[in-house]
Amino acid sequence: MNNLPFFLIVLAGVTLTAASAFAQHKYYARTIRRLAAAHDEPGCVLVSGRGKGRIRGAVVVLVLRAADEQIKAAAVMEGATVFTRFRDRPEWVGLSARDPLPDASPRLQIAVADARTRMPGRRAPAPRVPGAALRGARPVGSRATARRGTN
Repeated sequence: MNNLPFFLIVLAGVTLTAASAFAQHKYYARTIRRLAAAHDEPGCVLVSGRGKGRIRGAVVVLVLRAADEQIKAAAVMEGATVFTRFRDRPEWVGLSARDPLPDASPRLQIAVADARTRMPGRRAPAPRVPGAALRGARPVGSRATARRGTN
């Protein structure tokens, strides 16, 4: 049984996937640099967030005024393929990121909320996994604590 054609098809698929993912990452970095250079002002922060869906996702890059979270610039990428591109949202400029935004899908609303949690000085949301805070903690009376004499 000759597996060479199957191996070549899988290799081509993996190579194409890696190349397209790298290209999309470069595009994302270019968009971040473009917005950062255009809005390099005191009191403004650049944040990004994502909203995941079963098939499609959304990524939003916002330039916010740190004092009141007013949007100075916004770029949105929403789609399911690596060919999806950022689109500027000039209708969001001047609005507050705290309020619902016009023409925003539920995934975009989740992405904006995620971006707001990434502002400097803001605490990240609590973990959603039950017991995540206790991971690695040893119960009182375990062998490790008994050996150390800290019971």
